[in-house]
Amino acid sequence: MYFLAIHNLPEDRTALAPALASALGITSYEASVRLRVPGSGPLVIATFGERSAADEASRKLEASGLSTVMISDEENTSAQKEFPVRTFRFNGHTLHADSRQRETLDIDYQTIFLIIRGTGIKQETSTETTTEQKFDIGKAILTGGLIMSKTVKTTEQKITEEREGFLFVYAEGVLPLVFREGALDYSSLGPALQLSRTANFTTLLAEIRRRSPQARFDDRLISKAGQVQLLGPLLDAHRYIWVAIELLVRVLR
Repeated sequence: MYFLAIHNLPEDRTALAPALASALGITSYEASVRLRVPGSGPLVIATFGERSAADEASRKLEASGLSTVMISDEENTSAQKEFPVRTFRFNGHTLHADSRQRETLDIDYQTIFLIIRGTGIKQETSTETTTEQKFDIGKAILTGGLIMSKTVKTTEQKITEEREGFLFVYAEGVLPLVFREGALDYSSLGPALQLSRTANFTTLLAEIRRRSPQARFDDRLISKAGQVQLLGPLLDAHRYIWVAIELLVRVLR
């Protein structure tokens, strides 16, 4: 799949709807709905199954004065393209990281150019059925009071949401370091270690930023609203969060 995004959106989107509609082969109303997202982008405005169709739409949008970014499934940040951090240590000039597989990286703070802060949001739907006895006047009359109640079953769908903070740290010449709030050993924080993992995660972020002030920082992905601001109304934020991350890397690098 190919994801086409625009990243220089003006505040007034009204004039863009006809050009977007023409490029994508949709109605102006559909185009205006896709543009109803705050911010200047990047914003995913279409997905395609074939590269040729994506390239054609991109060409038309560029001709209208819009800047586009193309992302494909092949660029999905998979486990082979990340360094999942388990333990870390702040040294004098380098950030030391160990993975669960006992691989190690030492990164000079001065080579870090981008830090992306976000929240992984996972929703699960479950069905719960409850049974209770309720008074039934009809049965009570018909049976002369022998049967006073009836069994009532109620089925209810429950949606539970699980959130976990993450950091993507990008440095020159190495894989991006991925810090996931629930997968880290924070013991190296020493005296700064706190009781909650959220507080420790916040301390970790603050220390990385303090030691690499030259790095750009983006936290739009910390909320569902911010994720929709990049992915638009077309894509599920949980499934396609990697697209939002890749877009930020492209436009902020």
